[in-house]
Amino acid sequence: MMKFDDKAYLAKTIKMHRKKLNLTQAELAEKVDLSDQHISRIESGCYTPSLKSFFQIVSVLNIDLREFGFNMDLTNNPTKDNLISRIAQATDAELIFYENSMNAINTSLATLKKNLL
Repeated sequence: MMKFDDKAYLAKTIKMHRKKLNLTQAELAEKVDLSDQHISRIESGCYTPSLKSFFQIVSVLNIDLREFGFNMDLTNNPTKDNLISRIAQATDAELIFYENSMNAINTSLATLKKNLL
């Protein structure tokens, strides 16, 4: 069951993880580029964060997305599952690096295939 649209569950989970890390609402707000009032409203269940803000908060608080009903284990392939997990937890800079790396690998493979034919 997807719990992203359950404001009360979202509020409780974010607040619990923030407190576990001994972060104030203001400190979390600074890390995710939101106001502390906005974090307060999310934690009180008044607001649901945008997807971008949600993923930033989850990343900063190191929350496993399965807590919100996101099924990250979609395959029985440990290598694929590991890559999916890393991508889901990656920062924007890491995602750019992963994408650039994959593009370079794909270009090299295409050249190799072309030369073998």
